[in-house]
Amino acid sequence: MTTICSGELEPETRARLLLVDPYGGSREGLGAALRGGIFNVETAGGIAEAVAKLQEADFDLAIIDLDLPPAHGLAEDGWDLVRIVRDVSPGVPFILIAAECDPDTQGEAARQGAAHLLEKPINPRDLRTIVVQALRPETAPA
Repeated sequence: MTTICSGELEPETRARLLLVDPYGGSREGLGAALRGGIFNVETAGGIAEAVAKLQEADFDLAIIDLDLPPAHGLAEDGWDLVRIVRDVSPGVPFILIAAECDPDTQGEAARQGAAHLLEKPINPRDLRTIVVQALRPETAPA
């Protein structure tokens, strides 16, 4: 069993997470739930902001809401950001968030190599557990 308690890790050894969610309240709520002394969390409200952050720093995990609005008039969405993350930061695990986890979304998430696909609404405690599992795949249940 993996246990991580608040304050257990020094700031420089905490995992860096990129949380991309177009909804301010959701983004800030999930970000706050993930901080708490365990993770360093950067947030982005859209594709352009997320790409800029990916170019500025290395991340250990990306959490991407698939319901991202188009950026700069381009018909890009969360799936496009997934491909960008894979190109810019190969090997970085990612968790996807969707309004509905229908079979098409589940299949595409599997094809893209998502560590997890979560359906809204999201329980912050469950998200923390899933993030830990994604960062330490050797501790994930078989």
